[in-house]
Amino acid sequence: MIGRGKTVLVADPAELVRQMVSSSLRGLQFERVVTVEDAEDAERALESATIDLAVIDWELGRRSGFDLAADIRIGRVPPRLDLPIIMLVWSAAPRRVLAAQGLKLNGLVAKPLSRDALERKVATALNPPPAMPVAQRIAPKRFLGQAL
Repeated sequence: MIGRGKTVLVADPAELVRQMVSSSLRGLQFERVVTVEDAEDAERALESATIDLAVIDWELGRRSGFDLAADIRIGRVPPRLDLPIIMLVWSAAPRRVLAAQGLKLNGLVAKPLSRDALERKVATALNPPPAMPVAQRIAPKRFLGQAL
């Protein structure tokens, strides 16, 4: 299964959401699910445990989940810059999508949560598709393979 042997951090201020997300992740065979309700507790959990994936709500109270994700990406918060991060949002407004792309988040999942959507994002975050060579992304197919 997707989460076998892995630990995931779930940070959301709502206990019901933490329970729903945790239940979905346990169904994916995560070895350990660490739940917290704010950014400060999330930071402590990241510093004290080996976390393989973080599922963070955009709104975490005094300090936003977006700010926490930014601190992870710049190395201000351990464990590593490339930690897969999935952000939970009430609104997938274009500005939030662009901000998420700027932080190289591994996905946004809109609330109310869909178990299938969350599981797809988790699977993709932990097993990203292989990178496509630049030439295949930008060159028309008819030119690939032709001598330049």
